[in-house]
Amino acid sequence: MEYFRLRGIGVSPGIAIGEVSLTERVIFIERKDLISPDKIGQELGRLDKAVERTKTQLTRIKEQIKRKVGEEHSFILEAHLLMLEDKSMRSGLERIIKEENCRAEWALFCIHRKYKHLFESISDEYFRQRQSDVSDVLTKIYRNLESPDKKKKDDDREKILVAHDLLPSEAALKLSRGNVLAVAIDMGGKTSHTAILARSLNIPAVLALRNISQRVRDGDYIIVDGTDGEVIVNPPLAIRKEFFDKKEKYEDYRRELKKTAKLEPSTIDGFRFCPLANIELPEEVKPALSMGAEGIGLFRSEFIYLQSTSLPSEEDHYLIYSQIAKDAAPFPVYIRTVDIGGEKNLPQLKIEKEPNPALGLRAIRFSLRDVDLFKVQLRAILRASAFGNVRILIPMVTEIEEVVEIKMLLREVKEELSRKRQKFDENIPLGVMIEVPAAATITDLLVKEVDYLSVGTNDLIQYCLAVDRSNEFVSYLYKPLHPSVLRLVKFIIETAQRGGKEVAVCGEMAAEPLSALVLLGFGLKNFSMNPIFIPKIKKALRSVELKTVKKVVREAMNLRTAQEIEECIIEKILVKHPNAFLTGKVI
Repeated sequence: MEYFRLRGIGVSPGIAIGEVSLTERVIFIERKDLISPDKIGQELGRLDKAVERTKTQLTRIKEQIKRKVGEEHSFILEAHLLMLEDKSMRSGLERIIKEENCRAEWALFCIHRKYKHLFESISDEYFRQRQSDVSDVLTKIYRNLESPDKKKKDDDREKILVAHDLLPSEAALKLSRGNVLAVAIDMGGKTSHTAILARSLNIPAVLALRNISQRVRDGDYIIVDGTDGEVIVNPPLAIRKEFFDKKEKYEDYRRELKKTAKLEPSTIDGFRFCPLANIELPEEVKPALSMGAEGIGLFRSEFIYLQSTSLPSEEDHYLIYSQIAKDAAPFPVYIRTVDIGGEKNLPQLKIEKEPNPALGLRAIRFSLRDVDLFKVQLRAILRASAFGNVRILIPMVTEIEEVVEIKMLLREVKEELSRKRQKFDENIPLGVMIEVPAAATITDLLVKEVDYLSVGTNDLIQYCLAVDRSNEFVSYLYKPLHPSVLRLVKFIIETAQRGGKEVAVCGEMAAEPLSALVLLGFGLKNFSMNPIFIPKIKKALRSVELKTVKKVVREAMNLRTAQEIEECIIEKILVKHPNAFLTGKVI
C-alpha cells in the first residue's frame, strides 16, 4: 500500500488514526432525454413524488439528529425543508420540463448547474460554501427520481470518513452517529456545514484536500491531523508512533482547555473580562456556551438569505432569531443586520456587478438602498427582542447620517408592531460596527448616537493598511500589531469607555493570545471570537495581571514596528508571568 501525505485546510483541531470509509459520490448526468408533450404531466408527477420522498427523508434525518446530538444540530435540515417549499425552485424545474420536453433529471441538472456557477462567482468564502445547501436538496430529489430511498445497513465500526464532498444533511447524519473518528474531504472550507458541525462535535477534520477520495480505498490506514491540516495515508510504524504520542498530548491539552472553559474569566488581579462567540448558524449557540462564551457577540444573519433561492420572509427571520435568543438566554445576542452586496452577492438579489466591490454597495449601504427588505429584518429582530436578550448591530457604518436614518426606520418599525399589538423590547440596544477608518475617527460622535460599539478588526486592518490579506503578494503587510492599527483601536476603546458605552473587539485580534493581551492592556472587557478559541484566550488572560499588562502595553506603544511590539510584549510578559499562554501553536 502506497504511503503519501496530503495537505488541506484544518477546520477542526485534533488527531485521529484509523481505517478509511469512503462515501459514495452522486453525479448529475449531463444527458438530455426528451419526452413527448403528452408525457409532461406524468413527468411532473414523477418530480412531485421525488420531492415528497425527499421531504420524508429530511424529516426522518432531522428527528434522528435531534434525538442523538440535540435540536441545535437539526436546524440546517429545517432550512432544507423550507427550500423544498420554495415556489421559485419548483417553478424553475417545471418550466424546463415543459419548455424543453425533457425528463426531470435534465431539469435538475440545469438548475444545479445554474446555482453552481452563480455561487462559484462569489469571492466571499462563507457565501460560496452555501452552494452546498442548494446542491443537497437537488441531489436528494435527483436520487429519488429513480426509486424510493433504500435503507442501507449502517456500519457501526469506528472509521475515518473520506469523501469528495459531504452534503450538509449527509454530514449531520453521519457525524451524529458517534462512530466517525475524523473527516477528510476533497472540497469545502472553514465555513462549510461539515466544518462547523465537526468543530461543535470535536471531530478532527481536514477539508480542501482536492483528490483524497480518488487516492484512497476502503480499509486504508490514515492519520488525520486537523490542527495542522494534514492527512497521512498508510504511514510507516515510526510515523504512527509519533502521531499516537502527538494525539495523547493534544488530548491532554484539550482536557486542560475544557477545564478553563468553566473557570471564571478574570485576570490574576481580579479584572473580569467577557468572552463572546461569533457564530454563523443557529446550531452553534449551545456548543459556544459550552466553550465558555457568555453571549453571542455576533450572529451573521446572512445565513437566512442563504437557506432559500428566494428572499426570506419576516417569519423566516423571526424563527431563527427567536431560537438563538432562547438557546442563549440569559446571555445577550448581538444580531448583525445583513452584510451582503459587494463581494457577498447572492443570486436572488440581482445586484449589478461593481468594479470595486470591497468599496461598493455592501452591508448597511445595501440595506438603506432597499429599505423594504431592511424593514423585514428589523421587524423580525424586534419581535425576537421580546425574549429580553437581543441587540441590533449595524455593519460597515461610515457616517452619522446612516445612524440617524437607521434610528428613524427603527422608530417606524416599532410603530408598525405596536399597531399590530406585537411584543418587542421598546429599549432594544442599538450598536454599530467600526470597520473602516472613517468610522473609527468619529467614534466620539458615534457614541452619542448608539448604545455600544463592536470593532470589526478583520476589515478595519485591511482598510487601514490598504492590504487584501487573501492576496499572496501583499498579505505579508497584514499586521494586526502595526502601530497605526493599534493606535486606532486604542482610540476607539478609550473613547467609547469615556462616553460610558460598551465596546467589544470582534475578529481575529480577539482570538490571538498576543493581540488579545494588547487589547486587555487598552482596558478592553469584551472579546468576541470564533468559539473554538475562547478556552485558549481565557487561559491566556487568566494567566496575567492586568496591572503588568497595562504597563508593558504602554511601553510597547512607543515602539516603531509590529515586530518590535511583538517582541517587547512576549519578553516582558513572560518575565513576570512565565506560564502565560502566548502562542497559538498547540503541539
